[in-house]
Amino acid sequence: MRDEHADLDATLAVITRAAVDLVPGAEHADITLITKGERFESRAGTSDLPRRIDDLQQDVQDGPCLQAIWEHETVQVDDMEDEDRWPKFAREAARAGVLSMLAFQLYTTESNLGALNLLSSSPRAFDGTAVSIGGSLATHAAIAVIAAQREEQFRQALSTRDTIGQAKGMLMEKFSVDADRAFELLRKLSQERNVPLYEIARKLTEAGERPGD
Repeated sequence: MRDEHADLDATLAVITRAAVDLVPGAEHADITLITKGERFESRAGTSDLPRRIDDLQQDVQDGPCLQAIWEHETVQVDDMEDEDRWPKFAREAARAGVLSMLAFQLYTTESNLGALNLLSSSPRAFDGTAVSIGGSLATHAAIAVIAAQREEQFRQALSTRDTIGQAKGMLMEKFSVDADRAFELLRKLSQERNVPLYEIARKLTEAGERPGD
């Protein structure tokens, strides 16, 4: 079976490598994703440093990446040693060897947000050309994330449909009823037990459980 997460990671890795190769001043790159439930993930880092910077922002709950994500904007840091927007983060980032940053918000969905982050050990490393190229790469990253999300939703929908179909088939065979009646039995069980219909169907197919059990 194809691994959609591996496919997405491979695509994002191409984008972050391209960022380091093509964006003037970029030495390191990664993509930060905040998924439903505010899970914070560093993906496709070109080195360990971007993940450490992401972890730092997660710890202090502040920084250019988070601002880019939540404020829907591109955030540029010219010199961490002179930065006063996020004093605690900037101080620790400078100690880690990051003096310039660019963070581009990825336009994904309301429940899945992200940013493309570019790092440099030099102050004032990024100019207008870097912002322009980085913005284009961020658009490609957003498209890849959205495509992966839609594919996963489609896969889950197919799985749900197949599971319900299998459960209906079991009920039709056991009780000699037609497809409509079998679906009605599933729906009734869902209502009586206050359990989603898919979960009722999954339980039936996995355990071979009769509706009255």
